[in-house]
Amino acid sequence: MARSSSLTFAKLLLPLMLSGVAWSANALIVNDGTAGIEADALANLTAKLVAAGFTVTPNVGVPAGSLATYQQIWDIRFNNTTPLTASDDTAYITYMAAGGNLFVMGENSGFFVRNNSILALINQAGGGVLQLVTPDPSGSTTVQPPFTAPNAPTNPFTFLAAAATHSAGPFGAITIDAGGNASAIAYSPGSLNNAKAGSLIVVFDVNFMQAGADAMSQNLLANLIAYLAAPVKVGPFIPSGTQIPTLSEWAFIVLAVGLMYVAFLRMRKNGQTAFGVSAFR
Repeated sequence: MARSSSLTFAKLLLPLMLSGVAWSANALIVNDGTAGIEADALANLTAKLVAAGFTVTPNVGVPAGSLATYQQIWDIRFNNTTPLTASDDTAYITYMAAGGNLFVMGENSGFFVRNNSILALINQAGGGVLQLVTPDPSGSTTVQPPFTAPNAPTNPFTFLAAAATHSAGPFGAITIDAGGNASAIAYSPGSLNNAKAGSLIVVFDVNFMQAGADAMSQNLLANLIAYLAAPVKVGPFIPSGTQIPTLSEWAFIVLAVGLMYVAFLRMRKNGQTAFGVSAFR
């Protein structure tokens, strides 16, 4: 009887387990449906996701309705003709707030319309106000842990033509160049004030995702897929050369007086004396 009950329970549980695995292995790739670089990136990313065990759904634009069935969403649009819209922002923030993992593609400074829409998404999601700068013109940068695993890129890593940020923030830098600029950033769970359960990766260069990109780029792409499958805490990002605010002279005086007052109250409570004078006089 017990054996029969166990088998019945297992038969009921197995479909639920399989459905859970299928749900967690769904990935959506948002694209603009054009040929050229984006189509190449779409094909390469699809192959990488399938190799990682995902069922991939490509879609031109952000689909209507709930995005909750996707464990990862990759928005690989990068042209100025496809900035993130207000409805895109709402859908993505709702998705991340429910624990979703999102990648959004940016590009170099010539793609300011697209890039500005990404900065607006970050701000609305509660990730802070970021400014973009021109990174090291050589494109040379260094991939940071934990994005060096499970496939180790050989540093220095080179972007073909990227934008970057030098703004401090609650995100972690995926790559950092010699000037302290990050062309790829990641918000881990808890970093976005309006979507704390989710994670977000932004890379300001599409070329690293192309099929013809070098082996280092292919490894980094695979590592980003692995990270979004199991995000860990990264950040905050403090660029090199950033000055940590210091207390002014008056602030030090106020602090010193406050500490002396607290010490006096403690001595009075304990019946101690200060400078030979009873604290109760």
